[in-house]
Amino acid sequence: MPEKNVEKDSPFSIKALIIGSILGGAALITVLAGFHIPIPGTGVVTDPRELFTTYGAAFSGPIGGIIVGILAGIAEPGGIPLASLLAHISGGLWMGFVYKKIIYKRVGLFMFLGWFLAILAYYFLFAVTGFTIGLVYFYNEPTPILQFYLSLAVGALSEALLTSTVTTLILFALPKIYRKPLW
Repeated sequence: MPEKNVEKDSPFSIKALIIGSILGGAALITVLAGFHIPIPGTGVVTDPRELFTTYGAAFSGPIGGIIVGILAGIAEPGGIPLASLLAHISGGLWMGFVYKKIIYKRVGLFMFLGWFLAILAYYFLFAVTGFTIGLVYFYNEPTPILQFYLSLAVGALSEALLTSTVTTLILFALPKIYRKPLW
């Protein structure tokens, strides 16, 4: 059965929702399987779920980004799901919009540089900020907010650089047809 007449830039696409759910589920499985390392002194962990979170949100758009963010954040180790949900949903929305509206439209190496920088923004503007705000306001983290943000940012730096590099290389290796946003 053909899809209903949906506006070209509509965030609703069955294919996008399926991909977002699958990649969000992979992020959840990564967390549930315990593939994480605690960031000392923060109560937050570093793990490979962002590989699935960033691609899932980028390809499936803002609605898929919300789905991916919920699945990636709901089972956060350490009992801090509200902070994790805030971080992953806001990051998912970011990747959902920025990939289609800015990155995908770039030509050649500018696309890959844009992706690399978008992943760094995902970490330091959305994920680390979301965890900081969530832990301070939902879980009464006693550390001053800027100091806590900086400790999380330092702890996440190696993961952010590794994820930026690995996902950029994967994006580069994908045939152009598989790089297209699904929404």
